[in-house]
Amino acid sequence: MEARFMTYETISAKACPIHIKLKFQQAKRRQETLDLQKEKRDRQIHERRNFENDGCIKNWMEIDGKKSGTVPSNEAYDIAQSMMKSEWMLEVPEDIDNWIAVLCPDGKRCCVIAQDNKTKVVNKFGATINYFQSLFPYGCHVPNNCPSHRKRTVLDCLYSYKLKKYYILDIIEWMGVPYTDFDAEFRFYFIQSKLSEIPGIDKKSAKNVFPFELAPRMAASDLYPHLLDKSQFFHENIDLDGINFYYPQSLYTPGESPLVLWLKPFMIPDVLRRPVNDQLVVKPPNYVNIFEFSQSLKKKNKRNKKKKNASNCEKMEVDNLIEVEMDKVMDPVIENEMCIEN
Repeated sequence: MEARFMTYETISAKACPIHIKLKFQQAKRRQETLDLQKEKRDRQIHERRNFENDGCIKNWMEIDGKKSGTVPSNEAYDIAQSMMKSEWMLEVPEDIDNWIAVLCPDGKRCCVIAQDNKTKVVNKFGATINYFQSLFPYGCHVPNNCPSHRKRTVLDCLYSYKLKKYYILDIIEWMGVPYTDFDAEFRFYFIQSKLSEIPGIDKKSAKNVFPFELAPRMAASDLYPHLLDKSQFFHENIDLDGINFYYPQSLYTPGESPLVLWLKPFMIPDVLRRPVNDQLVVKPPNYVNIFEFSQSLKKKNKRNKKKKNASNCEKMEVDNLIEVEMDKVMDPVIENEMCIEN
């Protein structure tokens, strides 16, 4: 399936408003990303065929598994940095109806790591925010399950504070085997099949402290009728925060990807020209369009980051000052000099 986009060169950069520039920049990045991923996939297929011809596919799998399963000291930070992030849908692909729509409830983005017979959760900055037992491979203490530093299961999730439940968005690694080089269509099929093989994963228990559930997903063309239905997307009356649209052949790549596009529910009529029900169409105050909304959020995040960095610098200065003052008090030589001066 090939995506078709207008070339960025067909539009004069100086003659276009900012939102037109952003649209064609995103289209250009999306096509470039597709080309790079296709080259990577072709290269991997060629390498694997060579290994198979040499009769070394088993050794290759073992070497690749060991390499990918190596646990660095800053493992949580590395995993957080490898998370794939969506971009705003500033430009609508021609084949958007064939993309996969993943419904995201209101919650906090995180990575769930099952390893060494325990499960931990890290946020997008790599900070560990929770430890518990889960029924995922290597996620809890079970008979005849020896902990292995080389094997782990890593899932891209959203945590619902209201329900105390994890919704799975994507899979990064399963039992030490990375799935980042498989396309989205296969990754979603794989994780769904694996969840069906784990009885009780969607229930709270002693060995599964938090229930896990696959975030609802469907072809974008099948999504539109649901947008008119006033019933909730999530049975527990959880609000729909937004929708991620995945290009079916996209790989899981670190950072922002133009092959995963994000829309808030109230943006769908303006961007996709599709109607939604009255509950989803409610817009925030001062909302004009997706371009101004995304730019204002970007500026807000920059201001917050500057404030956070400034506060951290001030805290470090205060801490250093306290340490210096404490050193002075503890140093008898400095105390004597201070007495002489006075």
